[in-house]
Order: sequence, then C-alpha cells, then structure tokens
Amino acid sequence: MEILKTPWKDNLMELVSQSKKSIKITSPFVKENVCNELLSFKNNNTSLELITSFKLMNIHAGSLDLSGLENVIKNKGVVKNFPKLHSKIYLFDDKKVIITSGNLTNGGLLNNYEYGIYTDNAAIVSKVVADFSSISSNENIGKVKLTDIDFVRKLLAKIPLSESIKLPKFELESPEEKFDVIEIHNDIISSSLKGWKLEVFRCAQSIPNQIFSLKDINKFEPQLKKIYPSNHTITDKIRQQLQNLRDLGLLEFLGNGRYKKLWK
Repeated sequence: MEILKTPWKDNLMELVSQSKKSIKITSPFVKENVCNELLSFKNNNTSLELITSFKLMNIHAGSLDLSGLENVIKNKGVVKNFPKLHSKIYLFDDKKVIITSGNLTNGGLLNNYEYGIYTDNAAIVSKVVADFSSISSNENIGKVKLTDIDFVRKLLAKIPLSESIKLPKFELESPEEKFDVIEIHNDIISSSLKGWKLEVFRCAQSIPNQIFSLKDINKFEPQLKKIYPSNHTITDKIRQQLQNLRDLGLLEFLGNGRYKKLWK
C-alpha cells in the first residue's frame, strides 16, 4: 500500500498503460483533455467503464466536459450516470486500485492538494470491485448515450449568453444539494423535448415540490390517456420516460419511488 498525493497523474497513466483487461473509474468531474490522455495510454483491447455525475449543473459549470464523455463512448468505453456520486475510485484489471479525493481533471491530478492510497491488496481490491459492480448495476444508474450528450449540448446552447444561471434559493434536504439544481427557463427545456418525454416533463414540472414520488406523477395518467388514447400501458410508459429524463441529466432517482428535479 502506498500514499498518493498530488501530483499523481503519472501514476495513473502508468497503471492505465499496464492494464490488459479493464479500467473502471468513478469520478463526478471529468475534463476532456484528461480523458483524451487516458485514452491514448489505454490499450485497445482494455475495456473502460466510467461512472460520473451527469447533471446539467455540473456540465454548465464546466466541471464535466461533454466532449470528454463523448470521446470515451466513441472509443468503445461505457459511461454511466450516478447523480449522487462523490467517490473517486480507479480500478485496474480488478487487481489494483487507487482510492483518492482527486477527480479525473487537471485539478484532481496535478493542481489541487489531493490525498489517497494505492493498493494491490487482494482483500481490499475485491471489496472495491464488489462495490463498483453494485453501483454499476443499480437500477437508479443510467447509461449515457451519444444522443443524450447531443441533447444536453443543444439544450445548454439555447441559454442566452446574457442570462446567468442562478443557484436556487429554495430549501432542500442538505446545504450541498442546492448546487445540484440548475435554474433554467422551462421553455428552453420543453422546446428541446417532444412526444412522451415532453408530456411527462410537463407533468413533472407541474408538481410544485422539487422532490416528488411515483404516486404524485401517476396522478397524471388520465391526462396522458387523453393525449395517447390508444396506449394501454400508461403507468409503464411514465416510468420509462422518467428513466429517459434521468439519462438526460434532468432527474435524479432517489430510490423508493422518489425523484428529484434537477432544474427549476
């Protein structure tokens, strides 16, 4: 076991280049240049899975680069969205791991004072692998697609340059959660959606609370039935569209049938 402090970028890239089977990463913040360098060190046959926090606020604030995620996917990597993610884990061939405070950014690798450990202890690595697999397979986790990235890029491009994004002033469960929510005009989002996504978005928007339940949104079934009279699986369709809105960075699944709107 070794202590790793900033800068530890060279350590990361060396382990990336040595990996023959898999690289698994959790990092809420990701920058394009670091992704590109990681991809250049990675062996072609080594799989890459990146779990990040695909929220509109993270993307708009510049903490999460869409182009970096896009390049990972285009290079046969997998990107998943876990909005509550705060951990930074770097697994190599399920045999070595770095657990650190550092994100996959220049700040996290070079500039900030970050602190962590590297180990190849089998018992520790096995536990981290199990935890990573548990997160990756969780029903509240969504897989980020290139179409999702394209949607968010176009959506954020619609925000006028003169319009500043304000942090919300309403009360949430914890002080940190106010930074999850982007204040954006509803018309900007609705003009980017269509069909079922648009209708379920409108239903969610009309719920006054920032956090709502499946029961709250299922109350709109009669309204949706009027719009889609030939559809006989309205309940299932609502859940499907909630998943789609999550994958676009607009919703967070809180578990137990509860959802959080990431816009206001």
